[in-house]
Formats: sequence, C-alpha cells, structure tokens
Amino acid sequence: MLLSAGSAFGQDYEKIAKQIVNTSAGVKPGEAVIISGGQHTMPLMEAIAVEVARAGGQPRMWVQTDKVVRAVNLETPEEAIQANKFSNMSLQADVFIGLPTVEDGRAVVTGISTARRAKFGQVAAASGYQQKLDASMQRGVYVTYPSKSYAAAQQLDYAGYEQMIWGSIGADYSAIAVQAEQMKQLLATGKKMHITSPEGTDLTVDLGSRPVFADDGVLSAADQQEKLIYNRTANLPGGLVYGTFQETSATGRLAVANDNVSDGKPLKGFKADLKNGQVENVQAEVGADAFKAQMAAYGAPGLQVDKFSIGLNPLMKTDNAKAYHPATAAGMVYVNTGNNALYGGQNKTPGGYSFPIINATVEIDGKTIVRNGQLVSPTMASTKSAAKKSRK
Repeated sequence: MLLSAGSAFGQDYEKIAKQIVNTSAGVKPGEAVIISGGQHTMPLMEAIAVEVARAGGQPRMWVQTDKVVRAVNLETPEEAIQANKFSNMSLQADVFIGLPTVEDGRAVVTGISTARRAKFGQVAAASGYQQKLDASMQRGVYVTYPSKSYAAAQQLDYAGYEQMIWGSIGADYSAIAVQAEQMKQLLATGKKMHITSPEGTDLTVDLGSRPVFADDGVLSAADQQEKLIYNRTANLPGGLVYGTFQETSATGRLAVANDNVSDGKPLKGFKADLKNGQVENVQAEVGADAFKAQMAAYGAPGLQVDKFSIGLNPLMKTDNAKAYHPATAAGMVYVNTGNNALYGGQNKTPGGYSFPIINATVEIDGKTIVRNGQLVSPTMASTKSAAKKSRK
C-alpha cells in the first residue's frame, strides 16, 4: 500500500515551476527552452513557460495528445516509419523540459506488433540522435506528472499517488545529493557488484570502471558542463544512481515476483539463469510467453544484462502487490538489459527490459550499500565518505 508523502507543493503549479526552472534547470537569460508535454499536463507546462519568461529565457511549448500519438504508432504506413525529424529540431534548444506526452501510456500502444515497435526503435537508434545530444551541450529536466489513467491501470489510489508524486518532487535534494555522490564514488571505484533478493535473485557482475551517474534532481553549474548527456539530465522526482557493467559478466540467477510487460500483461514468478551476461532458461508462473514475444525482435543483445539503478528518494514508495516499482524510490534496485551505449556501454540494440528487484541487498566488493531494500550509507558500510558537493 502506498504511503502518502507530506506534500510540499500539492497542485501549486507556480511553486513547482519555480523549482523546475530556477533550481533544477537553472535557466539563464537568453536561453531557448522547449517545454514538451501532453494535453493533460498543460497547467504545469504553462506555469513553466511563464517562469522561463520571468527568468529571461525564451519558452516554446510542444504539445501532444494521446490520439495523435496512437495514430503515429498504429497508422503510420510501414514504409514511412523513420527517425523523428523534430528530434533534430529540439537540439537547437539550450534546455529541454519534458513532461509526459501521453496520459494513457498503455492505450497508445495497444495493438502495435512487437516487430513494428522494434522498427520504431531501430530507426531512432540509427539516426544517431542520442549521440548528437552528447555533443549538443543541451541539458534536460524530465518531470513526472500524475495520471489518473496510469493510477487506474496500476490499481493505485489516485489521491495518495498524486500526493506522493508532488511531495517527492519537493524532497530535500541537498540531502539526496550528498548520498548520491557518496554512492557514486563507491560504485565508480568498485570492481564487483553482488545483488540478492528474497525472491531468489543472486547475481554477480563486473563493474569494469564504467561511468556512474548520480541524479539528485538538480543540475549544478558543474553538471551543466559535463560531456555526457545523462550527467546534464535531472529527473523530478529525483534521486537515482545508475550505470553499466561489463556486458558479458553477469552470472547467477534473476527472479522477479510481480511486474508488467510493456502492454500491461502481468509477469509473475519470473525466473531466469544468467550466463556470460545473457538471460537464459526463462520461466514464469504467469506471462512467460508475453515476455518472450516482447523481447523476440531484439535477439540476444536485448537479453544481455548490462545496466543497474538504485533509488534514493525517501518520499517515493513502491507497492509490489500492484507491480508499482518507481525507480527513484529509496532502496529500489533495477537490473536492465539491452541498449546501454549512452551510459558508456557497448550494447546498441534498440530494445531491452527493466527488472525490478524488490527488497534487494547490494554489495560492492563486500561492502553493503542496500540491505533488504533499505539504503545503507557509505559511512555505515565502512567506506570513506566522499567530499560533499555543492549540489551534486
């Protein structure tokens, strides 16, 4: 059951907009700012655009509707599926502020074939847009917006869910920033990661000196100068440490009690072996065929375990009984397959899967940083605390 966070914002869109524009994005006079979202997010989009103007920036709003997105997904002729040219237009902006473009995420993809979904992903990957983002020096802030249709699909109480989202956006990011930086330093210098869970996950990976990213909801002046786009990106609610590991290193067992594949079909009692980084011998009490069908278009690279994330936001809560696993919830661990190129990895396949590992225990070279789904501070894990960073 979700626990409601004490909301600092409620639906005070002006106050939320001030945090997004001034604190998280740090909009400066003369900067071009795109605010993208769906028709249902218009109240907050307008408040953000007004705040951008007050900061001296140049706001431009891009709005989508569920009907149009569904038409693109299902009615675009097969031979006309190509990379989105508007993506390149967005590179002209100094700042991109993204809200959800659709309200009912399941409805806009219902009926789309796995092959068609994969083709959209393939043309997007082939366009090189993600690599252009690295070179652009654009920075981005991505904001979760409570959706009644999403809450209904997940069987969440909307009032509690909405309050939690707004409250988590207003979390104490200075405290999250300290913890994020400490954990980032430990992961960046670590060699082995070991993840276990009561459901049966027991896997080991080689970290391999890959980049580690810390999202504390704020883009500091130093963050804004980083070379990789994910170091210039913040999410709200924020609070996440994530990165990649050696693509062929994962060994052991992966188990997930309750999840949903992309079209909302349940996946329960999932179990699989991990060998040389590959997910093998997939079994599930419910949903094995749906999982295999979803992943078939991406081949072996789509089932290569190569990414992880650990949530840090104490106001975000999970509800495993309803398969609600927000990545930023403190102690929430994800293990991911598929494309990891933008994170410093080698896998460029357009598809993949994110496995939620609830009540996980995570060890780095024998030092525990998450125990039974609860964060353990690096100091308590007998490591040296990293020097406190001003914002991240």
